[in-house]
Amino acid sequence: MKPTLSSLCLQVLLLLALAPPTDAGPITAFAPGERLEYVLKWSGIAAGDSVMEVVEGDVVGGQALYRVISTAESRSLIDIFYKVRNRYETHMHPADGLTRKYVFNMNEGGKHMRRVLIFDQERHIVTRIVREEDQTQSQVYEIPEGTHDNLSSLYAMRNETFKVGDSLIFRVFEGRKNWELTVDVLAEEEIEVAAGRFRTLKIHPKLKFEGIFRRKGDLYVWVTDDQRHMPVLMKSKVRIGSINAELVRYATGEGSTLEGPSGDPPD
Repeated sequence: MKPTLSSLCLQVLLLLALAPPTDAGPITAFAPGERLEYVLKWSGIAAGDSVMEVVEGDVVGGQALYRVISTAESRSLIDIFYKVRNRYETHMHPADGLTRKYVFNMNEGGKHMRRVLIFDQERHIVTRIVREEDQTQSQVYEIPEGTHDNLSSLYAMRNETFKVGDSLIFRVFEGRKNWELTVDVLAEEEIEVAAGRFRTLKIHPKLKFEGIFRRKGDLYVWVTDDQRHMPVLMKSKVRIGSINAELVRYATGEGSTLEGPSGDPPD
């Protein structure tokens, strides 16, 4: 239970570091007010829940950053074996779509850890600060132009234009190293999840590093075939069973209500 839940199920939404290493541009695919709610299933069993939302952050250079917050929680049945309450944040500048800060607060299986990455995109360096068991370590690393963290890379991917047959490449800093990952855009598919029926693009990220996604198994993601590229379904086969993350409710960040399967606001 421990490796599948902590390393895959409750973090699968953060494994999709897919942003291509092209010139960064203004964010148009999402905005403050967007909220995505997922149920996380392990071999068909509802094991946890995740929420990803965008709010306004600190003002930098006269413009408020986009603060993307993602939480992952195990459900009560899973808590008996391995309780998870993780929180992730990335702070992206809307003018260029690049991360300025990443914060990971881990609370799983009784273990606590806080990791902060401070990105200096102009000087091409990142400061990594880790606090664990009352000890703090800090170190500076060089990064290439246009580098993201795990969470910002998913949102940067959403801001790009791609079609079936494309292969994208992106850069991400993870585990004290710089990585270059690729993603193949495989097919157009219409799928139905708890949040409704969507026209989607099926994509296949090829994950090469042993960071958050450090277990074997193919990962496939379905994103809406529109400007938002909103992730609606993620599937991965793992050593024991499979992991699915399914969208159940969402708000677009454009003043809409939170929508569920029927299009009605939730109770």
